[in-house]
Amino acid sequence: METKTEGSKTDQKRRAIRQAAAECFARYGYDKTTLDDIGKAIRLNKASLYYYYKNKEELFIDVVLQESAAFMSDLMAKVATIDEPTEQISTYLTERLRYYKQVLNLHSLSIENLQTLEPQFEQLYAGVLQQELDFLETLMRKAIPPTEDARQLASLLLTVADALKYKAVRDAGFGSTQAIDYSQVEHETGLLTKLIINGINA
Repeated sequence: METKTEGSKTDQKRRAIRQAAAECFARYGYDKTTLDDIGKAIRLNKASLYYYYKNKEELFIDVVLQESAAFMSDLMAKVATIDEPTEQISTYLTERLRYYKQVLNLHSLSIENLQTLEPQFEQLYAGVLQQELDFLETLMRKAIPPTEDARQLASLLLTVADALKYKAVRDAGFGSTQAIDYSQVEHETGLLTKLIINGINA
């Protein structure tokens, strides 16, 4: 059984590996980065890396989830400074989409690898998604009458926004994620937000 001290050492080592991996993924891109590259950056051999992460995919997902959690926290603080509720919601949904695009471009992820990794992301992202849903529900409560189901509408917006995002990826076929055009997704997400809120308040 791992003691508290041993656990904290493991956590520290995983954080160090994550940091080294993040730098490698940003420098070489996901496809070209190897566990050997990450091991050299952190001064660990591949066998030692396997003690903490079973493969490159698991390490990459951990890196992105940690970065995403930090980004979402900052975004929530930014949105809180906006006065108008509908603008808060639109800004939140737009910025999270732009961050998704930024992550894909930064790590030069191919569409093929993105589609392979996406199911694992969905499963592990559940905790962050609940935090997002709670926050969006809070924003929605300020934008619609109290008689309406703010959580259901918040869930609907997140579901449709993500569906539009994934559709853009599918429509792009194979190749580089940098070729994906998200401008239509931004427009449709903003339009949907206004339609829902304005329709309920009409």
